[in-house]
Parts: sequence; C-alpha cells; structure tokens
Amino acid sequence: MSAQTLLSPVEPLTLAYDRERLEDVGFMTCMTLVLLGNYAQTGHFGGPLAYTPFNVAVHLAGAELGGLRYDYRRPKHPYCDKFMLAGGHTIPTCYALWMIMGEALARKYKATGDKRYYVDPHVAMLGIDALGFRRGAGALATLLQENGLVDHPLFAEAKIRGIRALAGHAESTDVTNDVNGGPSGIGIATAAGKAAFWDMAGASVSGPKIIAFEGEFAMTEGHAQELKTQALALQVGKRLRVMFSDNNAGIDDSLLGGVVNSKYDHYNLVDQWTSYGWNVFTLDDGNDYDQVVAALKTMETWDPSDRRPMIVIGKTVKGYWPCVSHGKISGQCDQVVGYQSHPYALKMNSEYFIELARTFEQQYGVEFVGIRQGAVTDPRERLIQFKANIDIAMSVLERNGLGDWLADRLVAIGDTVKDDFKLHMDVKHDPFLDDRLRVANLPVEPQKVTVKNSISGAEKQVGVTLFRKPGEIAGTRRGISEIIKWLNYVTDNRFITLAADLSESINVEHGSLWGHYDPETNPLGTRIKAAIQEAGNVSTAIGLVSQTASVDPEKFAGVWALSGTYGAFTPLMYTPARVWSQQNQDSKFRVGVLHILAGHSGPETAADGRTHFGIFATQVWKLFPRGQTIHLNFWDYNDVSAGYFAAAEIAARDPKVGIISIEVARPDFPVADRAKFADTDLKAAAKGFYVIRDFAPNQPKHGYIVTQGSSSTVNLVSILPRLEQAGINVKVVAAISEELFDRQPEPYRNSVLPPEARYDLMVVSTGTRRVWPLRDPGPLTDAYSLTSDWDNQWLTGGLEPEVIAEAHLDKESIYAGIERFARDRGERLSRQKSLLSSL
Repeated sequence: MSAQTLLSPVEPLTLAYDRERLEDVGFMTCMTLVLLGNYAQTGHFGGPLAYTPFNVAVHLAGAELGGLRYDYRRPKHPYCDKFMLAGGHTIPTCYALWMIMGEALARKYKATGDKRYYVDPHVAMLGIDALGFRRGAGALATLLQENGLVDHPLFAEAKIRGIRALAGHAESTDVTNDVNGGPSGIGIATAAGKAAFWDMAGASVSGPKIIAFEGEFAMTEGHAQELKTQALALQVGKRLRVMFSDNNAGIDDSLLGGVVNSKYDHYNLVDQWTSYGWNVFTLDDGNDYDQVVAALKTMETWDPSDRRPMIVIGKTVKGYWPCVSHGKISGQCDQVVGYQSHPYALKMNSEYFIELARTFEQQYGVEFVGIRQGAVTDPRERLIQFKANIDIAMSVLERNGLGDWLADRLVAIGDTVKDDFKLHMDVKHDPFLDDRLRVANLPVEPQKVTVKNSISGAEKQVGVTLFRKPGEIAGTRRGISEIIKWLNYVTDNRFITLAADLSESINVEHGSLWGHYDPETNPLGTRIKAAIQEAGNVSTAIGLVSQTASVDPEKFAGVWALSGTYGAFTPLMYTPARVWSQQNQDSKFRVGVLHILAGHSGPETAADGRTHFGIFATQVWKLFPRGQTIHLNFWDYNDVSAGYFAAAEIAARDPKVGIISIEVARPDFPVADRAKFADTDLKAAAKGFYVIRDFAPNQPKHGYIVTQGSSSTVNLVSILPRLEQAGINVKVVAAISEELFDRQPEPYRNSVLPPEARYDLMVVSTGTRRVWPLRDPGPLTDAYSLTSDWDNQWLTGGLEPEVIAEAHLDKESIYAGIERFARDRGERLSRQKSLLSSL
C-alpha cells in the first residue's frame, strides 16, 4: 500500500473566513519580527517567517474552524486549548503576533473604555516589549534610564509595567504558549501527555485540544521520534494536532539532499508518520492561508472515534515573505531562503532588510524612519529608531478597521472560554493535600481498603503494606508499588506510572488499582503501557503533570506521574526533566510533581552487566537548583514510605519542588530491626538523615560514617557488633535525602551531624566519590571513603556478591576501611589543623 492511500484528505473549505484580515495580520507579524532581528542584531529569521501563516491561522481562525479556543485576556486559563511552540527558536513570530494583539486590544480599550477589551498589562505583550527581545530583566530595568529615555514620549508604555524580557526560545510563561520549546525536540515530546491528561480528566472531545508546531530537523531527534509511539499508545486522537513545517532546512544544511544523501529517495517524512499509524494530512503550500485553515477545519470535524493522533505536514519556505515575485523581493534582490536564512545574520538596516521593509511600506502606505541612513551606532538613537519603527508597523492597525476587527475577534474567541467545564475529575480539591498522605498519619500495619471505580461503580478490596516487620525479606523496590497504591487509594487514581517496558521489574505495575489505562475502556487505569522509550516516557509524564483543571491558580487539580527505568538509563530522562523544572519554577498555576524512579540502581544490578549499573548515572538527579527537587536513596524497606511521603508532603505544599527522584536497588534483604538503632523511630527516614549507631559514651571517638545505598548500608549494619567488639567508636548516620535533612530544625541537624563532623567523616556508598550524599565534606573524606569507584575504574560485572566485593563494599572491605579510618583519626585531624594553620 502506498503512502498516498494512507493519507487523510483535507476537505475543501466551504465556510467563509476573513482571509484578507489574516493576511494583513500575518504581514504585520512578519514585518514586526524582522524589526526585532534588525535592531537586536540577534535571533532567528527564516524559521519564524515560515511558521507565521500557521501561527496566525491557529490564533485567529476561531474554534469553529479548528483554530485555538483561548482568551488573550486570560491566556493561562486551564480550559483554553494548549498551544505549543515546540520549535522554540521560531518564537519571534509569536512575540510579534502577541504584540499586535496586545496593541489592538489596548487601543480599543483606550478608545471605548469597554472593559471587554481590557488586558492586564502584566499579561499582555505590547509594542514596548520589542526592546526586550533577547534581553534580560535586570538589564531592561535600567535600560531607559541609562539612555536618558525615561520621559521620552515614544517609551511612555514602559511606565505602565516596564519592559518585558523576551527569551530567545519559547517559554511557557509566554502568553498562549504552553511549552519551553527548542532543545532537541523535547518540547514536542510532551504533547501526548498533555492531550492524555484531558482524556483522563473526562473532558469531552470539544474540550481542550493541543496544537503543537515543530519542524523536520527537530523531529529527527530521539525525544520527538518517541512521540510517535507515545501518542498512538495513549490513543489521544484528534485532541492532539501537530502542525509540521516541512521546508527541508535546518541550521547548517538541508535534511534531504544534505544530511541525508538525495540518492536515498525512500527517506520520506510522510511515510514516517503514516507507518506509525498517525492520521496524516498534507499541504502543498503550508504558507497559504486557505490551505492551512482548510486543514484546521478538516481536523476539527473529523470523527472523534478515530483515536489516531493527527499531524498536518505542510510544505513551507524557510525565509517566507508575503510579497515575493519569482523569487525576488521588490523585484530587486533574491529572496533568502533555506538554511541560510536560519539566523538573523543581516547587518542593521541592510539592503535586504530595506527591501523587505519596502514591500510593507508599499502595501500599507507607511514609511519607516532612518532605515535608509545605514546602521545606527549610538545606543540611544538605536532605541529611538527601533521603537519608532515598531510604532509605524503597529499603525497599520489604524487602517481599514484592522485593529477594531482584531480586537473584536480576540474578544469573541476569548468569550468562548468558560470557567465551568464538565469533567469527571474533582477540580475543587487537591487530593495530594489529604491528611492521610502525611507521614504522621501513615498506617504502620498492613491495610485492606475498599476502592470504588467512580466510572463503572465496581468495588474491590486492595491490600497495602507500607511497613513490614523486622526480619521479613523485602528490598526497597518492593515498597514502591505500596506507596503508589496508597497514593491512588487516597487521591482517587491521580498517580500515573509509565515504565520502559519494565513496570513489573521495577515494581510499579501493582500500584494501579484498576489496571492499564485506556481512554475508552478503562479511563481510571493509572498504569500506562509504555515502550522502551525512557525519553518519551518521561516527556509524556511531564505533559501529564504540566496540566491543571483548576481555575484557581493557588489550587491544583491534576495528576502526579512517575516514569521509571533502570538507574543506569535515567540520564535519558534528565534533559526533559531539567526543562520541566524550569517551567515549574515559572508557572503561575500550581502544577503536578514529576517522579523519576531509578530502579535497579547501584552495582547490585550485577548479573545484567555493567551497562546496567546505576552508579554514576543516577547522580544526574542532583544537578538541579537546590530546593527544586527532592532526591531519595533508600536502603531499607521501612525507609520507603516514611521518606517518600515526607517528600510528597513537602512537594504538595511547596510549588518550588517540581521533581521527586527515587533510587532503589534490586536485592531483597531482611527488614532492619530498628529497636537496635540509636534512632528507633520506624519513620526516621522522613527526617532525611538518622542515626543508626551513636558514639559509645565515655570512650574516645573515632569519627562519623555517613552511609547510603542498599548493599553498602546492609553490610555496614551487619558488622556493627564486630566494630563494637574491636573498640571502634564511630557514629553511623543513614543518608536518605539531604533535601529532607535540610528541612529539619537546626537542633536536630546538629544532633545528627554537627558542623565539625564534616572534618571527621567518611562515606560508605554504592554511589561514587564524585557526588557525595551531603555537601561540604572535609578535605580528607575522599581519601577514607568507600564507594563503587574506589579505584577510578568501571566495575567489570558478574554475580551480585562478586560485584559488591569488587566495589569494596562487602563486609570485610567495609570493616577494613572503617578500621583504617578510626586508627588514623589523630593523623587525619592533625593534617587538617596543619592545613588551616598554614594559612
């Protein structure tokens, strides 16, 4: 079967729409974004121009024609359709359009006083913000003052709320945009999760849809490729609509005929999507408004029972311009197209810029100032010319009723967004604030709970064992399914899991109370079937947690999600998670919490081979701004629930915490007898660090030992009687989470590890000497610690006992290491004192 027979037809457009108005707004958008590049002398050029007809059409066609349903006055309203500028470098097209929209509404409000047109200036994007293109907020705060322009009439808008900083790539804080777009296809990869969320919430087919923009080069990246399987597996159907700009042009080369030799003529972008089962539409000219709107309308009226995700692949021109004749601008110079147009590489007020501007001047009877006098070298004069010409471009709104039409159009579209929207999800309460999830209220005995399916009405009993008796055989990974079950019981199935075809292996499979998710047959299932796609799975999880159904920005109504795999493979998840952390930091709405499960972590994953060891790999989860994630590393079954729910209790109440990462190892060990510990509290892990063995009183002290990881801690605990018999007086501290420990009262922290302890410290860990379980250890910590990389070599593999011995984390190695540490205490302290005295 040929690809052509697999394509869906774009139906001819039979409804009238304001094509001329869209074209005028489109031309204004193109001219404005070129002005941004001209005066900033940075940014992107060809890509934003290529996307402009897509951009204008989806923002102004109206929901009845398949465009976005949104409210510019409340662009982050949860029931707006979600617009994703995943091709983040093309953001100038959106900045330009949002400025034009903001100016149209501001002028209409000023002229009429009608509050329907009012937009909070802190929400709107205005002409003055052109000066903020690719500038930082700090520099913009003093820009006008430094150039003597505070009272200049051209810059009066700045007195309203300053100048808005406009980043070089798309950010989720930008007006209608709902993604930090640009880095290696990561933005588009979250689209399936965003769409699936609204299916899970019970939104009708007319509910929020996701329209995402991306281009062919970013779609070659692994995260974006994995979206193909993710979206189909989730059966998101017409709720997800990808607009694919196909201009065969990247940054440095073409894709076909460049990166891929032209002799490989079966490398076909359309085939790549039809072969994955997507609902594919093609446009001969993706820069033609009639074709774009026809595609939008076709998708809008498509049968909702067709659960294939949708993509429109439109041929576009990188470097597109509205007025071109036979490849010439103004009949004078060759149009710059293809990858050569990627950056804004034109000199200020260059000949090509002037020719572009000339077509706009001729079309609308305006004249830009100063552009024919060469580049402006004086910073003050550059700002004046920049703003003056932005104002001239915006003056087209005053011609032929364009501004009135645009303001009315935006109000009409915005009025379709209502605060009341029918969902089966409870949007009034945040279930993650339920007191049953607090550490203090966790049941310590096994529970039999009755769960009811709120959709089918079915009931059943489920067993949950958050804590076990000493001596029972159960490793930390066994506790993961139990905390997920408790979460889903309390929250009514709001905790979603996606594992890389390892759901059973890493113990998340049985956390789902109602089995596998299916949007049609089992919408309350919380276990999503997932392929071996770590990047795609975490991106889908991010899409899920990024949504909320609450109109109150202070209340969360959504889901939390976990993506898990072997610890060794979790770095594949890091970059999407890093970008998510940035979005979470900036979000004005409470959003969900992303969970990373580094299952089978540490050298204990021995028999699988050293490619599977999660030793160095899992340490990427410490590479975030302090306080924005909570990392947990469990060694005993009874640490899992206490430590996790302490982190969850914080994350549910502190919007700064957007990620909880969890490390657990594969082996099953006997559950520790805490009656033998210095800290006998069953829930001690909630405090982050706790004391396993304290100093023996009235005896010389030999130092502090911080232990982390399963085999390392189990083996250390097993030799404590031997250490005592040998008269080795060390204090042993279990390190579960530095982030939890940091949140404890200072007296507790000092009672566990006083500040001076860091200079009398060794670490025993299945991790590495490159990243310690706590910050600021003393200068000799490395010399005495026991870690999996003790000899700065990769471990070789074998059975678990063999690998642990090779890592020097077996009982004998640990005893010998601690004995040396204790024996050398006098020398250790003396050397450090000598170092300080030498200063």
